[in-house]
Amino acid sequence: MKSKDDQKAYKGLIKCPPAAPVCADCDPKHPCPQGVIFNCCTGAGLGTLVLLEPVLDIDIPVSVVCAAIDTTCLCKPVVNVRFDCIVTNSIFAGLQTGIVGTLTFRLKKSCDSGQEIECGTWMYTRDNNFVFENTSFGFAFCDCNPCPGCCTYAVELVSVNDEGAVNVTLAIQGPTLQVEAVEACGDARGGCTSVPSFCAAAGIDGVSKGKCPPAAPVCADCRPKHPCPQGAVFNCCTGAGIPTTSACPSIPRSLVCVTVDTTCLCKPLVVLDFSAVIGSVFQLQGELLGLVFQVKKTCDDGQEIVCGNWSFTINVIQALTRSDSFKFTFCDCNPCPGCCTYSVELVSCSIANPVFQRFSIEAPTAAVIAVDTCPQ
Repeated sequence: MKSKDDQKAYKGLIKCPPAAPVCADCDPKHPCPQGVIFNCCTGAGLGTLVLLEPVLDIDIPVSVVCAAIDTTCLCKPVVNVRFDCIVTNSIFAGLQTGIVGTLTFRLKKSCDSGQEIECGTWMYTRDNNFVFENTSFGFAFCDCNPCPGCCTYAVELVSVNDEGAVNVTLAIQGPTLQVEAVEACGDARGGCTSVPSFCAAAGIDGVSKGKCPPAAPVCADCRPKHPCPQGAVFNCCTGAGIPTTSACPSIPRSLVCVTVDTTCLCKPLVVLDFSAVIGSVFQLQGELLGLVFQVKKTCDDGQEIVCGNWSFTINVIQALTRSDSFKFTFCDCNPCPGCCTYSVELVSCSIANPVFQRFSIEAPTAAVIAVDTCPQ
């Protein structure tokens, strides 16, 4: 990590805009930019699991991914947690009507006190229309009144239920957990020593409620191991998508791109969120739709870098019409500061029966947030 002198020298080379004014100088109806602390982690995932009913070949619960965040230097923090993954499952027997398979995920947090708190559970469900399925799953949780401090949020797989099915295989790929904390009261520099006018008007006293400790002092007084709120750069874009078609387009097909300039950030952490709606129509048994999405980035030097591939696949056992929300997250944990364009392309397309099949990709959207991770 750079020393403070190195950081000053580094940032001194760039003519960055001045810091935002303190909130007390803002019109109460227009909130000031607030300090933000951000973290993102991608887990190793779970390889192919086999369910020989009623026994699963792993011990439950099993950890999927975790990420820590330190909100000590935020005033009245609000924490948003987002989880995304790709779930792959296959059924080789037990295809009776009415079989429903569910995976139950649990979000837990453990803070400075060491006490483990359960935040909630979310279920991924699929029915017996599919011999093979490769789709996305995710959820979000807002921790609206946490005590300031260092907390670890963890996602666990706590149960697998495939009643009546035998030889079911499951896999969880690219599990990613994003944690972002924003101060609900204080100025853009992270100060909590005075109550800004808009906070006072809203009845917020700048001190966390309940059994939380007093509000943290201004960031200059925080210990080095507690990160100060940092600056963030954000951009997003929605592409044109692919209209309903029975034929694969020319590959590769660009879907959406978004540019973010991290020149004025020190050691940026960049996170890309992609989402789209995939419509599909299957008129015969045994039809297959397979799509592969690829993330690329191009920075100042012009060199194109492949960041990763994500797959969407459905193999049906009966005719149906379906609309899926497909999404994934990519964490670029150590990019060089500069202006980079992240693009999402369709790089592979498979249609088993173009005569009887159709698909579409609607509202492909990419959002990028870049956060300064160097201490002030």
